Amino acid sequence: MLPVFAAAVYAANLAGRLGWLSGLAWLAGPVMRLGRLSPNCGPGFVTSIVSPTAGHALLADLRVAGKLDRRELTVAAVVNNLPGEIAAGKSVLPLALPLLGFFGAAYYGALLAAAALKALLMLLAGRLLLPRRPRAAAAALRPTGVPLRAAAAASLKPSLRTMLKVLKTMVPAAYLVYFLLAAGFFDKAAGPLAFLTEYLPLNPAVLPVVAARLLSPAGAYTVAGGLYAAGAATGWELVLALFAGAFAATATSLRYTVPYYFGIFGAADGTAIIAASLASRLAAYGAVLLALVFFIS
Repeated sequence: MLPVFAAAVYAANLAGRLGWLSGLAWLAGPVMRLGRLSPNCGPGFVTSIVSPTAGHALLADLRVAGKLDRRELTVAAVVNNLPGEIAAGKSVLPLALPLLGFFGAAYYGALLAAAALKALLMLLAGRLLLPRRPRAAAAALRPTGVPLRAAAAASLKPSLRTMLKVLKTMVPAAYLVYFLLAAGFFDKAAGPLAFLTEYLPLNPAVLPVVAARLLSPAGAYTVAGGLYAAGAATGWELVLALFAGAFAATATSLRYTVPYYFGIFGAADGTAIIAASLASRLAAYGAVLLALVFFIS
């Protein structure tokens, strides 16, 4: 994980210095205006298209510089996840499509709908909670025309600074989470989610898919593919089971969201962001889950 994190931070810094992201800056303007976010948050959103971690690091720098308060940081950080959640297709589709065909794409579509709704809910919250801002252009990313060698050298120092800052908190927090995981804390936290099997119209044959999704998305796709190939469940039943598992995985996601957000933003701001992210995820995924139930039933 650490080499990938380091490479992503460096690549995002380099792309910004070379101006490769400047052509995408127009995407940030409408998003920032809808949520009444500072134009300074725009580069973080655009950078998140390449690396959500690097985009979050830009927000953390703004927070340290006193340019964002906690409410605005919380809204911006959750919205910054949208590009990364869209890009999750590169891990979902190569596994789900060969096993489930069209229904693998349908599941990914449900994930996209939930991610977009989650971001929209946070933007609307920002519109309600944050003060009105005068219309302004999104903040520029980096000047273009920098030679590759110069940009590569100039990207090293800020990337290293970001990585060291994050790792100081991420590593201890990760050890704490692994300790809680070994102690069975997350298993107990997931226990109350058994209500899903009682209140959702799930074919009993697909319950292993829901259980597998709590532990491993890849494992869930494999289980679902086996059931689909054997004719034990229909494609739509498996889409519902996979998405129900994704909804239930909101609780177990704490094992990686805690070290991630604490590492980037610190404990106080990280807690606020995690709480807002979980609340908006539950609302968005719950709405899409109900829509799937209505459509499939």
